Amino acid sequence: MKDFIYRDILSVNENSDLRRVIITMKRHRVCAIPVVNQLGEYIGCISEQDILNASVPQYMKSMYNTSFMADLDHIVGHLHDLLDEKAIKFTDSNYPTVTPSDSMSYAADLLFRSKKTALPVLEGKMLIGLLTRIEILTVSLNGNKIS
Repeated sequence: MKDFIYRDILSVNENSDLRRVIITMKRHRVCAIPVVNQLGEYIGCISEQDILNASVPQYMKSMYNTSFMADLDHIVGHLHDLLDEKAIKFTDSNYPTVTPSDSMSYAADLLFRSKKTALPVLEGKMLIGLLTRIEILTVSLNGNKIS
């Protein structure tokens, strides 16, 4: 797996505001971004879905599972109110991760089951890279088997 880890890592600090997170995600065209603390230690990830979930006003969440369709203006307005909040508030600390010693098979299974777009690669508490779905797919281009 070590050959497929993307090491030019993009991350945000836990104290970055949500505005910066969204701008960074858009600029780099990523669907999820790792969050690190002041020491550079990994603390979780923020995905587009996490942000979208947070942007639905609380009163709408009770109607979420019905045929009710949320009003985009309410969602955008609520999201606008959250833009100055710290990244840590939206960070999923249970976001799945892998280590360099994990197999590609394990990583592929974890990506598939978790329905995530990338897996942070950790060495201890330190973020050392990302493993994306395209990296998993690239294994087959090189004639390798995922094992």
